[in-house]
Amino acid sequence: MTTSPNLHARASGFTIPELVVVIVVIGVIAAVAAPRFIGQGGFDARAFHDQSQAVVRHAQKVAIAQRRDVYVDIAANRIGVCYDAACTIRVPPPLDYLQATTPGGSANPTAVNCANDANWLCAGAPAGVSVSPGANFSFNGLGRPSLGAALTVTVSGELTRSFTIERETGYVHP
Repeated sequence: MTTSPNLHARASGFTIPELVVVIVVIGVIAAVAAPRFIGQGGFDARAFHDQSQAVVRHAQKVAIAQRRDVYVDIAANRIGVCYDAACTIRVPPPLDYLQATTPGGSANPTAVNCANDANWLCAGAPAGVSVSPGANFSFNGLGRPSLGAALTVTVSGELTRSFTIERETGYVHP
């Protein structure tokens, strides 16, 4: 008696328990990872950190170019640049510096937190993002800051990043 080799062959494919386990694992990964990709807070914090660092660097460049003191005013929701310590004479932004509205047409946090003054070099923190410590210092005409020690500025939100302004040279770096 001969048997056919295909009669006892096992059917190929996945079993129901295997499929259920794969679906559960994909569900858990989606529940944990999706908020990180969908949330805007991390992007807002990183963008404000980069913008704040650029504003401080530009303040130093303006002080050197104009050979005069330029003041940086750091508050919890903004970093502004002025020609006086009271921040009544504001430094204008570079020509390519945009702060008027967001693509959706709503008010940009930079405009709102910077007194809606489009003619002021100022970076405003978006909702959920803050900057610390509060400080007011100046760069002299040689680009040296009026700091007693290096100042580390921290931008906090869903993501926390910082940058440092060196006491001797005014070098601004992450």
